[in-house]
Amino acid sequence: MKVQHAEPIAEKNLYTILGFKSGEDFENKINRLVNKEIWQLFVNVFEKEIGYAANKEVVKNIICNIAKSHRGNAFIKTEHIILNEKQGSKKGEKAIKKAIGILKEMNAQKALEELSIMKEQAEGFLQSDFYQAQSKQLQGFAPSGAQLFEKTLQYIKSLEKLSAVKKDELVKGFLENHVKSLNKNYPKLQDKITDVIAVLSSGELREAYNEGIEEGTLLTMASYKECKRQFDKANEIRNGSKAISETKELETDIEGIDGLMKNLIESTDDIVKSKEAILNCKDLQSSYIKEKEEHPFRGTSCQKMIDIYQGRIVEYHEQVNRNLNQAREMVNHISQATKNLPDIKEFQKVICDIYKQQNTQEVKETIGSALNYLANAQNKMYIQLENPSTDLRASHIHSKTEVTRL
Repeated sequence: MKVQHAEPIAEKNLYTILGFKSGEDFENKINRLVNKEIWQLFVNVFEKEIGYAANKEVVKNIICNIAKSHRGNAFIKTEHIILNEKQGSKKGEKAIKKAIGILKEMNAQKALEELSIMKEQAEGFLQSDFYQAQSKQLQGFAPSGAQLFEKTLQYIKSLEKLSAVKKDELVKGFLENHVKSLNKNYPKLQDKITDVIAVLSSGELREAYNEGIEEGTLLTMASYKECKRQFDKANEIRNGSKAISETKELETDIEGIDGLMKNLIESTDDIVKSKEAILNCKDLQSSYIKEKEEHPFRGTSCQKMIDIYQGRIVEYHEQVNRNLNQAREMVNHISQATKNLPDIKEFQKVICDIYKQQNTQEVKETIGSALNYLANAQNKMYIQLENPSTDLRASHIHSKTEVTRL
């Protein structure tokens, strides 16, 4: 008589039912399997995109950093060729081919860790006081320090999205092969195992399941539907919180720009008068320089007057700088999202122009342009506040409903 197997003894959660010791054991096995495939996918992307104008600088930077982490000083010469040779040169192509070969041979875990370090460095730089204080291009980088960090971060995030999709596919394939023996030995569990695979092969649902177990909102043998409901609910809460946070941030930035415009209007007269005073001092200084040249016996007294006016010029310059620095400091207190608006970037550029300008009429016109950029940015922010995206509006409605219920 053929005996039907009952369910496995270790049926404590969605991991042990498939024969894994724990969630950690599952993740370790999955990572060992998936990392190699993901890294080879990334290398193929690098090899393809290093020839695209939009991404070539970022890709060159990434492959050089990772290859150098593996080969050390032995890679410096190759790195120099990759970063400095003209696109399409035989020497450059040979160096790139060598770098790609190094990446293909690297340990996948080590390579992915290096990529994570690059991401952390980019995030750290973009959040630093140095970056927040100025958005100008930096010397010594191509295309620029700030731009390279920004583009690198965006590029790595795009790779992460690509890998998330690929990882789910690989995990699903691994689990389907892994459970063939379970389906054979425990036929009564076949429907349940199919449900478990649907949960564990999705990174999002797996995370929702783990959080649900930790928080006590899900049973250890939760179904796919229950895990999906847990994920949807958490996502809804996250989106609602994000929408509220973005709205508050937008309102704060609008107030900040109000203050900035008021400050600039109030300081315009002082800036213009200081610029006029600088021109007057320079004219007077020039007259004493000329007198000193024409009447050497008056040299000492003329030099004293030249020095006095030079001191006054410095003082007036400092007064202009104080006013403009105050405006720049106020910009530092608005969010990064608002700083990235084209009008705010243009505002920062024209503020820098005022430092150099001497003609008072030109200064007035530049300040007028600066105020226009601020007004344009503020108008766009008002439109965004009044017409949020569908997701944003839905989140606000949900949040208001929850408050009403309370």
